[in-house]
Amino acid sequence: DDRDGHQRPTVSAAVIVVATGTTATREDHIPFDRRRIITSDDAITMDRVPRTMAVIGAGVIGLEYASMFAALGTRVTLIDKRPQLLPFIDGEIMDALAFHMRERRMTLWLGEEVSGVELDEGDDGKVRIHLVSGKHIVAEKALYSIGRSGATRRLNLQAAGLGPDDRGRLSVDAHYRTAVPHIYAVGDVIGFPSLASTSLEQGRLAACHAFGIAARSVPALVPYAVYTIPEISAVGRTEDELTRAGIPYEVGKAQYREIARGQIIGDRTGLLKLIFHWETHELLGVHIIGEGASELIHIGQAVMTFGGTVEHFVETVFNYPT
Repeated sequence: DDRDGHQRPTVSAAVIVVATGTTATREDHIPFDRRRIITSDDAITMDRVPRTMAVIGAGVIGLEYASMFAALGTRVTLIDKRPQLLPFIDGEIMDALAFHMRERRMTLWLGEEVSGVELDEGDDGKVRIHLVSGKHIVAEKALYSIGRSGATRRLNLQAAGLGPDDRGRLSVDAHYRTAVPHIYAVGDVIGFPSLASTSLEQGRLAACHAFGIAARSVPALVPYAVYTIPEISAVGRTEDELTRAGIPYEVGKAQYREIARGQIIGDRTGLLKLIFHWETHELLGVHIIGEGASELIHIGQAVMTFGGTVEHFVETVFNYPT
């Protein structure tokens, strides 16, 4: 029985996969009231679109919510203590996103750390955010988005010989086995990249390993998608990664405004980057910002999976206008 006297169910199996996902991280010193100071889990319960909002944390979720509310007309202030947005995404793509966000009258405070958050008195009071630098930001709502924690608190993992980290996440090996060999963990509960697509793949690989079924995967070619407005997607390596590795490369770029489909759908801001090896012409990375980025990326992913070169895009006929 648990502390409340309720009988706790017991589950036993030869193989167990923990795939409980995550919940929004809540820090004890933040006075969450689920109305004015909220997390992304609370945002879907809003009864109206606020006029002003401060988003604390410019990770994937913070950026997605910030851009969505900005598109709905909210004056958004985005705050993050890191000087750069999403360092695992191509820098030029992220610069483009920052530009588009500012075009939507969003204010970005990067390299700024929050020292405190407080509520004004009364139900209609504002939220006041204090920064270490001495700045103060006032908004109708504050969306606190500093990451997510594994939904493992109620699992009593210690009874199974497992100990999650301070964010409730589990460590796994290359086959997604935890420290207890017959217990696997997959999805957001094991941390980055925390994508629905990778979580599904991890579950497949864990099940195959558990039952001795041969399985192949190409983790280096997992595509990332960030559903901001405009959306972003990427597969392969960035310019920074190739520079650090000393790999010679060249970059090809195409603007959405240069092609008919960009004109048709009204997206004149999109950008496609192809990065390929200077000598072999092998495609090394594809990076897109713009309408349909998360779908277009799979063409580049397919070419890279089979070791294709940039000549594929020169010699292959694609439907027009696409």
